[in-house]
Amino acid sequence: MGSINLYKVDTERAAELARELEAKLHLETTIEKTVVIPGKETETFRLTLYLARPDYRKDISWSWVLDEFNLSNVQIIPAPKAVILVVCEDNSTYAVTFGNAFFAVDKFCDRNFGFDFARRLNYKEIKTTTLTTPSSHRNKTVNTYVNYNELEFESGESFAKLKAKVKLPECFQLYKPAIEVGSSIKFTTEEDSLAQIIELIIHVSSVIENGEETCKIPVFTRIKNDALIARLNENLRNRIGNNPAQINISELDIIGATEVFNNNDGDFELHYKRKVKRISSLTEDELRTFCDENHYNYAEVVLDIGVVSYYDGIPVATSYIKDIIDYTDDTERCLLSKGIWYKFNDDYLSYLAASVSEIETEYDPAYDFTAAIHNNFISDVFEQEKEDPTYSGLTTNEIKKKLKSKYYAERAFNLIRARNDGFTNYDREPLRVGDAQIEVMDLYKDEAMITVKIGNTSSKLCYAVDQSLTALKLYKKGKFPGVPKVSKAVLWFVLERSEHIEDSTGKPDLNQLDMLMLKNRLDHWKKEVRLLGIKPVVYINYRAI
Repeated sequence: MGSINLYKVDTERAAELARELEAKLHLETTIEKTVVIPGKETETFRLTLYLARPDYRKDISWSWVLDEFNLSNVQIIPAPKAVILVVCEDNSTYAVTFGNAFFAVDKFCDRNFGFDFARRLNYKEIKTTTLTTPSSHRNKTVNTYVNYNELEFESGESFAKLKAKVKLPECFQLYKPAIEVGSSIKFTTEEDSLAQIIELIIHVSSVIENGEETCKIPVFTRIKNDALIARLNENLRNRIGNNPAQINISELDIIGATEVFNNNDGDFELHYKRKVKRISSLTEDELRTFCDENHYNYAEVVLDIGVVSYYDGIPVATSYIKDIIDYTDDTERCLLSKGIWYKFNDDYLSYLAASVSEIETEYDPAYDFTAAIHNNFISDVFEQEKEDPTYSGLTTNEIKKKLKSKYYAERAFNLIRARNDGFTNYDREPLRVGDAQIEVMDLYKDEAMITVKIGNTSSKLCYAVDQSLTALKLYKKGKFPGVPKVSKAVLWFVLERSEHIEDSTGKPDLNQLDMLMLKNRLDHWKKEVRLLGIKPVVYINYRAI
C-alpha cells in the first residue's frame, strides 16, 4: 500500500519549477505513457523523475551525545527525496513528491487545487481540520474530531488542511477513503505504479471539472494582477516602516498536506548580505536580535532576510521572511501567505459579514466629538491650570498648545464623558498585575467595561480590541478585585470620518467599514467575550475631519 502526495503546479510557474528541480535534484529520465480514457480519445502523459541521491555522509547535529559516550566519527546518510513531474497533453502539470521533496514543490503549486477537489466530496468522518484565522492571536487552530462528519468552521476562518474519510462509490478501488487535503492531496493506494498516478490525475481533474460542490470551504484566491501585487508589496514595506510589529510568523505551517512546526521540526539559518546566524526557532525576537547584532535597520531589511530551513541537519528549503509571514492588507482586502498575495473568497467574506452583523451596535449623536468641543474643553482646563508654575512665562496660545498635547483627543473625550455624562473615568489609571501595568478600561457605566479608541484605520482601532480582551480575561480571573461588576464589554470607536455608517433604522452597520483586519479582529473578540459570559457591544461615534 502506497502514499501519493499529489500537487497541481501553477501553470505560470511550471517551467520555473522544472528548472529548480533540475538544479537542486538530478534529472534522471523521462518516459511517456499513453492512456485510454473512457468516453475520450487516448491521452499521452510525459513523466519526468527528479531524484536526490544521498552519495555523501553528514555529521549529526547532536554529536556531543556520542562524544560523551566515547563514540566519535559517527555520521548519517541524508534521506533521499524525489519528484515525479507529470505533464498532460493540455500542458497542465502535476507533481508527486517523495521524502521531504514537498518543500521544493509547494511554493510552485496551485493552492486552490486541493480544496477545489475537497468541495466536491461527501464525508463520512472528519478527522482533523487546520484553520487559519487572519488578524487573530490564534493564527492557526488544529481541531480533532471523533465520530463526526460535518465540516465545522467559524466566521473569519479559512481552511489550511483537512484530514478526513470520504464516501466512495461501491467497488471504487483507486484510493482508500482516508485522504489529506492542503495545497496538495495525499491519497493512500493499494497499488504503487505510474499508471496509478495517472489514474489519480484523471480522476481528480474530472471531479473538479464535472462534480457539484457539496459543501462550502472558505479559502483564499491567488492574485495574479502584477500592478496590484506591486502595490501590495509597497504597502507592506511602508507599513512595516511605520509599525515594525506587523511581522507575524506562524508557529504552525502547512506545506502541501504536511504540518510543520516552526519551533520544533528543525532549525534555521538567517542570512543577509554577508552575515549568517544559526537559530533553533524562527521568531520575531530572533529576527530583531539578528538585526541588532549586525546593526541593521529592522524595518528596512527584515522582509529580505534569507532563511534556510534544516531538518535532520539537512537544508530542505530556502526562502525569505516575506515568504514566511502572514499579513493582511486592510485597504486592498488581501492576505499575504507564503510570499503569495490572496483575495478573500466569497465564502470567507459572507461568513465574516454575517458574524460581524451579529454584534450589537449603538450610536448616540450627543457623543460625537468635534474640534470645537475639544477646543472648548481646553479653554475650560486653561482657566483651571493657567497659573501652574509649569506654564510660567508662556503666552495664552503657548499654554493652550501644551494643554492640547497633554489633553489629547482621546483623553479629553474620556474626561468629558466623566464630567458630563455619568461615566467613571479609568483612563490612565493602570493596575499592576504581576510585573505588568495593565490599563483595565477607559470608562465604566452601568456594568459596562468600555475601551475607547479614536481613529480611521484598522491598525489604530485593533489596539482597542486587543486591550479589551486582555483586560476582560484578567478580570474574569479575579486580577482586578477593585473593579465593579462587569456584564457588558464595550468597544467605543470614535471614527475619524465624515461619512456615517448607520442603516435605515439608525443602527451602525460595521460591515460598511472598509477595514477587513478590524472586522476579523471583531469577529474573534465577539466569540471570546461571549465565552467569558459577557455581552459584546460596539458604540460608534464620529470625529469630523
